[in-house]
Amino acid sequence: MSISWLQSPEGQAVIHAARGYTAPLTAIPALRKQFSEITPELISQAFSQAQMQHRLEARWGQSAAELLLTEDGISQATRPVVAQYRANFIARKCGTDAHVLDLTCGLGFDAREFARAGLRVTGVEIDSEIAEYARHNLAEFGVSVHCTDANEFVIPNDVDVVFVDPARRDPNAAKDSLGNTKRIFDPSQWSPSWEKINEIATTHPVLAKVAPGIDKAELSNWDARWISSDGDLVECFLSSSGTGLRAAVLIDSASDSTVEILGDETTKTQALGGFLVVPDPALIRASALDAVASLCNGGLVNEHIAWLTSDDASAVSKLANQSPSLASVLKIESHFKFSEKQLVANLKAVTASGVTVMTRGMQLDVEAIRKLAVKATTSGGQELIIAIYRDDAGPQALICRRYLS
Repeated sequence: MSISWLQSPEGQAVIHAARGYTAPLTAIPALRKQFSEITPELISQAFSQAQMQHRLEARWGQSAAELLLTEDGISQATRPVVAQYRANFIARKCGTDAHVLDLTCGLGFDAREFARAGLRVTGVEIDSEIAEYARHNLAEFGVSVHCTDANEFVIPNDVDVVFVDPARRDPNAAKDSLGNTKRIFDPSQWSPSWEKINEIATTHPVLAKVAPGIDKAELSNWDARWISSDGDLVECFLSSSGTGLRAAVLIDSASDSTVEILGDETTKTQALGGFLVVPDPALIRASALDAVASLCNGGLVNEHIAWLTSDDASAVSKLANQSPSLASVLKIESHFKFSEKQLVANLKAVTASGVTVMTRGMQLDVEAIRKLAVKATTSGGQELIIAIYRDDAGPQALICRRYLS
């Protein structure tokens, strides 16, 4: 890969021209004709950059026209609204002139948001090619990027906070059909390892982005905030200077709104009512369901299942229209003990434009059940949601529709 050429005015001009094409069979010949003095290999590299920019823009909803990218970088890119939340978090906690060390800066996406928030930023990246890409992507902000191993980097004395997003994919593993390598679930195998991150936290304040499924037993006194963006659980954001706080952070990009709800709360159970309330996954991970129960005047379906129920139409109507959305609200049409035979029997004469199957506390072939339900229903009407869970009486099924208040 000719990084210096991609960074050059000539390379940038070809990338800009390539952004006007989508199909390689059309683009490559046209670009070779327009830039006849440039080698086919460089033309191909420029077109690849343009295609990656388009894919990242589709994910981000904002321009990536000036960035140099890699496939792995796109797959791991933080959503801008989440990176902005973290940058604002640091600015509030440490001041807008704080010096942030991004110890695993990659292509520089997080560092860009730190710099946009007015923070001073230094980056560290172990891969020399990626480090050069990061320097290009961060040039407008004057961010320096050191190409070295994060485990060996000596943290400068003037650093106020260290940010780390440890590598959680095996660089030596084979890639899947999407170009991604195997995930690493063992924190001791991350880079830097969880042990190293905890070691750094003994001398410097540390903020870490980790997988949302991290074992809570690993977190000890770290403050943990599970972040959901537009209903998708995207990460667990950790702060070393905490006292074991657990919270859910819900971000709605459309309304530009964010809410933080404290977790580690005990939520009461309640007899099944007319509505099923399915909380945002960040609320589930943070054990922050009591806030939703209070808002919908309801309780848990049972103590082992993170779904709630309510009979209060007015309360669930308000909940359904809240922004950011805390939960999906479903109107229960029928309830029966689950079996495939009973499912088919209960779906006779039921219309559905589509079928979604949700499960809790059970290992089921969801796709097979969905196909069975589609076959049993008549096409038309609203989408049907089948919620299957286990309680003390055995497997239960709820036939639901989305509540349109």
